[in-house]
Amino acid sequence: MGWIMVLKFFVAAIFMSIGFFGSYASVGAAKLKLVPQLVSRGTIVYARECAVCHGPSGKGDGEGAYLLFPRPRDLTSKMFKIRTTFPGEPPNRSDIVRTLTLGLPGSTMPSFVSLGESDRRAVAEYVLSLAGFEDAAEEFVKLPKFPPVSKEWIAKGKAAFKKYECAKCHGEKGKGDGPSAFSLKDYKGRPIRARDYTRGVFKGGGDIRSIATRILTGMEGTPMPSYSDTVEPNDLIALAHFVRQSSKGRDFWQPGTGVIPARRIQNVPTSPNDVRWTRVVPTVIPMMQLFNDGRPSLEVEVRAIHSEREISFRLEWADATPDRKTLTGESFVDAAAVQFSIREKDPPLFVMGAPDNLVNIWYWNATLGRKPAGLEAKYPGMVVDDYPFTGVAYQQRQIGHQRIPSARMTKRLFIAAWAAGNPTTTPGRARAIMDINAAGFGTLDPQGPEGQNVVGSGRWEKGRWRVVFTRTLRSAEENDAKLLPGTVHPIAFAVWDGSHHDRDGQKSVTTWYKLRIE
Repeated sequence: MGWIMVLKFFVAAIFMSIGFFGSYASVGAAKLKLVPQLVSRGTIVYARECAVCHGPSGKGDGEGAYLLFPRPRDLTSKMFKIRTTFPGEPPNRSDIVRTLTLGLPGSTMPSFVSLGESDRRAVAEYVLSLAGFEDAAEEFVKLPKFPPVSKEWIAKGKAAFKKYECAKCHGEKGKGDGPSAFSLKDYKGRPIRARDYTRGVFKGGGDIRSIATRILTGMEGTPMPSYSDTVEPNDLIALAHFVRQSSKGRDFWQPGTGVIPARRIQNVPTSPNDVRWTRVVPTVIPMMQLFNDGRPSLEVEVRAIHSEREISFRLEWADATPDRKTLTGESFVDAAAVQFSIREKDPPLFVMGAPDNLVNIWYWNATLGRKPAGLEAKYPGMVVDDYPFTGVAYQQRQIGHQRIPSARMTKRLFIAAWAAGNPTTTPGRARAIMDINAAGFGTLDPQGPEGQNVVGSGRWEKGRWRVVFTRTLRSAEENDAKLLPGTVHPIAFAVWDGSHHDRDGQKSVTTWYKLRIE
């Protein structure tokens, strides 16, 4: 009997020493106490800023969730990717505040640095209340001291990368192309990508300490496990250095906020390649993809300038191919947009406005205002029916089909897009720039012909688009942004890449920045 008791004691000691993430972690754990005042304030801020993606109850089923990949986090699942606590335990409040402050690169979670710190703390408290944790966390990550990076540490990291079989998912060179990468699923069975370190997109931060924390804690809800039980201290240091150097110094961040100055000159440039643009210092803004398909993250360079009469913006971004034609149902065009809040203060969330808070959008795409070309080359055998209600007799060609009459010569009934109210097909309304209003998802409403007061053009050259938008500073239109000297106005941007099948809500966007008109 004595040996049995010794054996029981020995087994219990083993579980106590290696099992502090399991049931023994909750023995004597302090209760998680929420601050009611913070939860109450957080409820209000969450409804305004977060519910559109995460849903009113935090289940990841918000109005805009269907547009997003990866899908928004279900905050009631008790699974938090970015934290300094161990699996199964609640995150620290500071973990949630840090995520709200920095956002999550490689996802559709933006930075909310524009919110005051008190509001971010309130949202963090409300998020904890949605998760429903009963016990507070007992253990937090303890990191070693990190020596400076060196060739020796990187070599050790490469060996550790192999030792812990990281290449199975992340690939030999860290590009996220390992043999298991394309079959990975999250905790809800949805496809999920292995991280490509070489892009410089690190969820939770790209510094050494943040990378090491992810290795120790894992990322709950994903196939990335915790290595806290297995990784040796020197291996942890080496792995963090190896992963960090894989990006060759690149470190992309989510869009947050900043100031875009519009200085005054005598006459504004209206051409994308006007030499005067080179004298304007650009504001470089990171963008986030609403549907993250693994392509490199974009940055848009924004220049703004105004005279006493007009204001002009130039957007510039990298794009390997100019996509200008939509000859098939699977071809899409490059596009860009500038979005203004109608209200100078208290703007809506940056995603297309709200029913009681309109936005004004200036939209350009590479086909607007251009004559269609290439249809007959693409479809050489197409047949055009004779429309009997045009009132115009067709002249037969000797070779080929009859000439297609212009839309103006055809009854609206026989042009489906025109009859449906598509403004880009309505005769006389298709322009290089469309002036639009929106009050939420699916509410785009082009202004009438008299309200189309924005002009501009785009030029693609050497792998970069440059697009200019110009409008008079003062506008009599009720739903136009009022852009006056001496004001600060909320402004945001969007870019579509046709070669990646971007269209509608599949695009790269920024959050609200501040346009300061001198």
